[in-house]
Amino acid sequence: MTMANGWRSARLALTLLALTLLVAAGLASASAQTAPPLASDPPAAAAPQAPGPAPGAAKASDIAAAPEDPTAAKVYALFERHCARCHQAGKLDTKLPARRIGNILNLDALATDRSLVRPGNPDGSRLYTVLQSRQTPHDFPVDEIGGGELDAVRQWLQTVKADQSCQGRTPVTRTAITDAIRSALSQSAGAAQHRFLTLTHLYNACATDQEMQVYREAVGRVINSLSWGLEPAVVEPVDEAKTILKVDISKLGWSSKQWERLTAVYPYFDADGIKRGLTALDPDGSGLVLRGDWLAAAAGRAPLYYDLLGLPDRLTTMLASLKIDTNAGAPAVRRIGIRASQFIRGNRLLQRQSFANGAAWLSYDYATTPGRPDLFDAPGGPGTRGAPRPDSSLLHFNLPNGFQAFFMANGEGLRLNELPASLLRDDVHAAGRILAGTACLACHDGKLQPATDELRSRVQNDTTIPRDIRERLLALHVPKEDMSKLYDEDTQRLQGSLTAAGLTDGLTLNGLDPVTALQARFDRAVSLGDLARELDVPQFRLSALATVTVPGRAGDLMQRLIHGPVSRRAVEVAIPDVLTALGIEKAPSEGSAPRTTDILAPEDPALQDDTREVTTRLVLKTGPAAFKVGEALSVTVRSREACYLTLINIDRNGRGTVVYPNDFDQNNLLEAGKELRVPAEGAPYQFRLREPGKETVIGICLGGPKPPFAIKHDFERQRFTELGDYRAFLIRAASADAQDRNSPAAAAEQRNRPRNTKRGRNEPAPQPPPPPTARPEYQARNAIQVTVE
Repeated sequence: MTMANGWRSARLALTLLALTLLVAAGLASASAQTAPPLASDPPAAAAPQAPGPAPGAAKASDIAAAPEDPTAAKVYALFERHCARCHQAGKLDTKLPARRIGNILNLDALATDRSLVRPGNPDGSRLYTVLQSRQTPHDFPVDEIGGGELDAVRQWLQTVKADQSCQGRTPVTRTAITDAIRSALSQSAGAAQHRFLTLTHLYNACATDQEMQVYREAVGRVINSLSWGLEPAVVEPVDEAKTILKVDISKLGWSSKQWERLTAVYPYFDADGIKRGLTALDPDGSGLVLRGDWLAAAAGRAPLYYDLLGLPDRLTTMLASLKIDTNAGAPAVRRIGIRASQFIRGNRLLQRQSFANGAAWLSYDYATTPGRPDLFDAPGGPGTRGAPRPDSSLLHFNLPNGFQAFFMANGEGLRLNELPASLLRDDVHAAGRILAGTACLACHDGKLQPATDELRSRVQNDTTIPRDIRERLLALHVPKEDMSKLYDEDTQRLQGSLTAAGLTDGLTLNGLDPVTALQARFDRAVSLGDLARELDVPQFRLSALATVTVPGRAGDLMQRLIHGPVSRRAVEVAIPDVLTALGIEKAPSEGSAPRTTDILAPEDPALQDDTREVTTRLVLKTGPAAFKVGEALSVTVRSREACYLTLINIDRNGRGTVVYPNDFDQNNLLEAGKELRVPAEGAPYQFRLREPGKETVIGICLGGPKPPFAIKHDFERQRFTELGDYRAFLIRAASADAQDRNSPAAAAEQRNRPRNTKRGRNEPAPQPPPPPTARPEYQARNAIQVTVE
């Protein structure tokens, strides 16, 4: 690409940096005859204390061997040395794979994950940019990684191929799906109660046989975790490829209302035409088919999770509906006190109680608060004299079918959809938000993890406690062997329920339980090919929407998708407009209430971006992705937050040029949520595509005005700052950065830097106050490619 202006032309190339973080600790995460409004609780804390080791960590023999290719072997060695302890099942230091990535050493599998890898575009691949931009965990030895190792990752990513068809596998068509469902309904008694969940698009997207088995079992777990049925429900495949699963909702204790609650918020409703193909069998139009991965992601998370189970708004109502007496004098109550929880930042009191469906575990969680008595100062627990009020409570309990349900509440007993981050330990919270629902299965799938009762010995040895009170407390805090029997009893109940549902106890995928694995698959970034398979439309029909004016968010989404994958939530928000633009659904009439389908979308839909780990904070678009030689190119940029923007172009020969800021546009502060076009209409310069090949545009937006890579602009000499060979530039920049970070001045600054005692991490060095619209720590990175023909 060249830049032209009224005085001279300047050759233009690149600059880079990219986006998010890839490590942190992972986890997230009545009577038998009736379906009362029950209480359910989430994450890893409702059952006995510490979750323990990763459920189903892989054996060493299951870990992928080092590749023979020299470049890939260097990448493998780097990941094994620095990343496997958090991201490789079988080598974990953590309880669960961080960020739900447990196969970091399986390079072939990583290459298919579009949340991590953009084929041939390392500057847009999180797997590379998280290392290159040093957006790594606080204890990651990033200074030990040299420019050569980073270059190996870069070179390996350059070789990754785009989506390919699955060899030896015939795709399952829309017609095959409708035919299989018709056949299943015609052969079934009580067909009016049958509904179907599909995993067909994952099969067509080359999910392995092992992955498909895990995903099928995940659907069975989700369905049974939402059931008030007396017995476990078996989810049966009805097609040869086992991608279409049948469920009898009457065996879940459901009426059609629960299913309609799902279809009312289903964003892909009839996107693939299946509903229309089954119209004669679905006279009320409620819909017979949903995607199984969407069900796991949406129905397994609060608040929809609570709605489907009919759980109340208060913990007291929840317990009353289960006929559970939490009074310490109740005969079935047993307790465990924990001084330092592995989940909550403070004390925990775990209380187990038997009830009609089996067992319920209720935790009282106490955040560490200076000057406030803790659990060990008042061992009697909630409601006793001197005892502090819990900051949260987590409940998990058996449903009538033996599976588990979950509920969380704040200190006042009001239902929570999400556990406050202030209560979570750093290694837990770093995995992301923890919503109530099936995310709790990450630590509570199939078995309970025993915890040591530290409060019993405190009570035994404290002679200041009156004898009668001490005896009552010791009756609650039973010896370890007695509590172990209760653990075993509860675990056997759970495992028996899995077996009765035809599910495999202990099944995992890359160290993740089946439900978490399927949720992670759904939450991956979505490529243009992925969306075409999900909607069962030709890919060219979607890409055509990027070059025409279409209503709503469809055009914006397609202009992003033609350059690479976008977040699942961005797709969820825009999908109704996409379906309208494709003519699959009619646009809503003026004044009609819009369907609320984006239940997983951010609160501010105008930003159209995910707020979790697959977030692309910086949007880059060029309109079309292919240009003719001589055409002018402009780049449209949007950031979720205010930041200082740098755009770098890499030409077909690998040479980089900073195209923004430049001599003509030196004020590079980008406003939050506002689109910026570079160059702007009427600007005194243009970007012309002079030679055929592939060009890359890299966007880096930082919270401070300091340029990335210590780039020094000299607009007296160069109106567009040239970087030369980009690979060489990056290697030099990495070496210079390492020297700066290891210099005596940097070491002195590190020693004198104040400590953040709450998180145990160094706070950033003091910086000049930024403009009121920018956060100093903000970073957003992206890279797109265009083809010149």
